[in-house]
Amino acid sequence: MSILVYGAGGLGLYFSARLAQAGQEVILKARSDAALRSKNEPVSITGDGSTEEVHGIRVVDSLEGTQADAAIITTKAWQVEDAARDMSAVLPPDAPVLTTQNGIDAPTRATAFLSNDQVFASTVVVIAERTGPLDVRTIGSEASLTVGSPAEQPASRASELTSDLTAAGISVTWTEDIAAALWKKLALICSYGGIGATLDANVGQTREDTRARGLVTTAMSEVFSVADAEGVTLTESDFSDDMNIYLNGFSAQTTSSMHRDLLAGRPSELEDQVGAVVHRAQRVGVATPVLDLVYASMAPREAQARRNP
Repeated sequence: MSILVYGAGGLGLYFSARLAQAGQEVILKARSDAALRSKNEPVSITGDGSTEEVHGIRVVDSLEGTQADAAIITTKAWQVEDAARDMSAVLPPDAPVLTTQNGIDAPTRATAFLSNDQVFASTVVVIAERTGPLDVRTIGSEASLTVGSPAEQPASRASELTSDLTAAGISVTWTEDIAAALWKKLALICSYGGIGATLDANVGQTREDTRARGLVTTAMSEVFSVADAEGVTLTESDFSDDMNIYLNGFSAQTTSSMHRDLLAGRPSELEDQVGAVVHRAQRVGVATPVLDLVYASMAPREAQARRNP
């Protein structure tokens, strides 16, 4: 099967490398500098102290003249709609397309140009950092994905793509309630990521400070309250899972990608993460004072980054 990976950030490079290593035909949509370098350089993936060169990945800066049987969108959340528009011309109408973005709106954005039945959403757990146009560094375990269909399609509709991911060493779990999975991940990202960005503190620093840890806990509770008002079922066990990841699962130096982007003056996913929650909270009448503060404190920095990308 030919798989289009759209976006050559850390996650896109990671998926491309692992799928190619498993023998899949991979087309990686990247920027022109990466496409140009790929004529002479392979994709490299570094982890556990070793670096592997992965050959055979077709890196392109245009989809003109390409065809694929399935696709994975690995762009930033606000780029999903443009990616879906671009790939709609090169995919069969029944080709499965997997979104991987943090937040809850990426699947809906993809259906602006793709059919509801072909769009599948996922939550992704992996640390994959892009260190060069064709270079990615991983930390810790291989990726694990929770996959589901917002349109309530059966798992069999995406089975060829998920089987290929599994064969590439990536753990895939199917869920019948992908909305709950997306909100649960969003609660984790918004809380530790939002407070970390506001305080410019890593996970270890917010865990050690009682007041900061309390803010993370409250922010997480606020996301759960908004999800409940939106009709999404999350449980006390889900909350405990998120808190356990924050308190025990992350290394002390962990920061969110939103935090790192804001700190570097790059456009971030603030609107797609914290913004998505606070705007919905206003519509459904749920109070989110901590997340409101996070959003208000970060919005000027985000606006500046958007003016000077």
